[in-house]
Amino acid sequence: MIKFFRKIRQNLVVENKFSKYLIYAIGEIILVVIGILIALQLNNYNDALNENDFERKALLNLKLDFEYNQSELNKSIAELKEIKKNSFIILDNTGSKYQASFDIDSLLQSVGNVPKYYPQNGFLLDLINSGNLGIIKNDILRNKLSSWLPTLETLKDREKSVVDFTDDFIRYIIKNGSWLNSDEKTNDEEITKIRFPKSGFEINNNDLLKNIEFENIVENLIVYKSLLLDRHEKCIELNKEIINFLETEIKK
Repeated sequence: MIKFFRKIRQNLVVENKFSKYLIYAIGEIILVVIGILIALQLNNYNDALNENDFERKALLNLKLDFEYNQSELNKSIAELKEIKKNSFIILDNTGSKYQASFDIDSLLQSVGNVPKYYPQNGFLLDLINSGNLGIIKNDILRNKLSSWLPTLETLKDREKSVVDFTDDFIRYIIKNGSWLNSDEKTNDEEITKIRFPKSGFEINNNDLLKNIEFENIVENLIVYKSLLLDRHEKCIELNKEIINFLETEIKK
């Protein structure tokens, strides 16, 4: 094809048909420009296809991670609510409300527990660290993904403060009660499978109910864990919103 055009140019020059040669040359330039534009369009089209494919894979991977996060958040929320319920049962039996028939041992393990939330953020972190979060075209979804880690950080900060205060509760039982008595009554499989022996001391954990310091510690635990529960609920609200947006974008 190139030889064909070159031959035409040479014939026009030989025949001294400059005006026709000029028109031909311009036409040839236009054809070259059109060819370049078509090539660019095809290249842009291929880039768009690759980008859309990358975005779809990103959406699917993010959905898997956030579905896992939602499941784990629900477990932690259920556990925190159970801890609060058991803590209130204890407060309903302190001081003048003390009843000898009440058994505190089965509740101590629950009250002294703090559920740890371990989210799965690997793919989101990869997108952020590689500068590829912009591949998500939906501005609202991208903003919500950007706010997920800061929201999660507030939960982890609250979790740490609850762990620190719960350690005070554990130390109080170590000093004033018997964990072995509680171990004997617990339903926690991780503890029961250890098969601890009975305590060698004559001590009744129900006596803790007669102590105002113990009552105050349990009350403070409820406050701390209520704040932690609030953080969990804020996280799961955002988590659900993100999943809904991901599902909408995947269906497009």
